[in-house]
Amino acid sequence: MSFDEKVIQFFKYADKDNSNSISLDELVQVFRLCGDYRPECQIKELFKFIDTNNDNKVSLEELKTVLAKQPPKQKREFDLRAAFKEIDKDNSGSINIKELQEFLTKNGYDDDVKAVIAAADKNGDGVISFEEFVALIQ
Repeated sequence: MSFDEKVIQFFKYADKDNSNSISLDELVQVFRLCGDYRPECQIKELFKFIDTNNDNKVSLEELKTVLAKQPPKQKREFDLRAAFKEIDKDNSGSINIKELQEFLTKNGYDDDVKAVIAAADKNGDGVISFEEFVALIQ
């Protein structure tokens, strides 16, 4: 999937009311669903940065423009969040055994899911958080 396709997929996911724009509330909600619990004031600053025409909503073009200018590390985090979201089917903010099994099977892997969870699950809660997912991938 290309970068533009990922941005479009994210945009459609975030645009809960199908208004062809993302509100601050929608952006906060999608951050939370993706396991990102940074303070709302930081998300608001990001929102203001992306909303280049200051109309209190983010268009797809504004999002594409800003993300295209981000350093590779930030693009990588965006890609990792998109991948995490794809696996986290129940939008719980974590990946459980069933979700991981479905993803691995769908992609042709026959890894021992319990072993993968055990290797990644640093806090022992039986699921993989976004931070644990990133540590596993890197």
